[in-house]
Amino acid sequence: MTLPSIRRFDLWLLVLLVALPVGVGAQTRSDTGRHQPEPPPEKKEDPTAEATVTSWDPERSRWYFGASGGIQGGGDLFRVATVDGTGVGWDPESGGGFNASRFTATFDRNFSLGFFVGRDLNRTWSVRADLGWSQMDVGAEALSGQNGAVYLFDRFDVLNLGLGLEARLTGRPSYPYANASLLLSMLAPAVVSELEQTNVGGRFGLGFLQEIDRLWSLRIEGRLIATGFSTGTYVPRTVLPDQPELIFEAKDGIFLYEFVLGVQGRL
Repeated sequence: MTLPSIRRFDLWLLVLLVALPVGVGAQTRSDTGRHQPEPPPEKKEDPTAEATVTSWDPERSRWYFGASGGIQGGGDLFRVATVDGTGVGWDPESGGGFNASRFTATFDRNFSLGFFVGRDLNRTWSVRADLGWSQMDVGAEALSGQNGAVYLFDRFDVLNLGLGLEARLTGRPSYPYANASLLLSMLAPAVVSELEQTNVGGRFGLGFLQEIDRLWSLRIEGRLIATGFSTGTYVPRTVLPDQPELIFEAKDGIFLYEFVLGVQGRL
């Protein structure tokens, strides 16, 4: 072999030795996918897991009804006093029957009874109509001299008719709720016929419904009622033939509050 041939052979051998590690390294670094970590297994749904239960059941009747009972109370109706502070006898026919220099007529707490019917509009809202009745004593918080006492001034039959909306505040089968209604309030006194009247007002309520089964539930609810009230030309009279000068302060409206327990069923 000649010298030029040996030199060419050595040159090719050198090129081969240099290119071999480069090719091997490139092959090692190439992304073949054989050295990547395996993807995590897909999560499979557990067929035995319980589905989230909501209060909305399209197969159940949208109509519901119920009855409730509880306590209803209220605020003041009016205040009256003699100008000179002298105690006098108040006429029983005008709500009196006691002696005092001044007194405040106010609603006492008493039992209330109610019925309601409603219909679900969607998952959140329902329309609801109510009928509520209570026979409420009106007490006279009287002052005679330095002594105070409470006397029975009158007894009112209070009838409330309401129509409004109710909203579920969660999607669970047992849920808190809020409602608001337009109210028609009828007051029928037993003694002072001048105070008989019908007024328009409103009612706001907050409550909780506890579901027992698909058909029956229990309710607990608190309500606040604001309605109009007017004494008109009425002023309490005394038993004196000559009426003394009086200070009479009447309320333009009244507030009533209720706390009730009820049972609800589905039609």
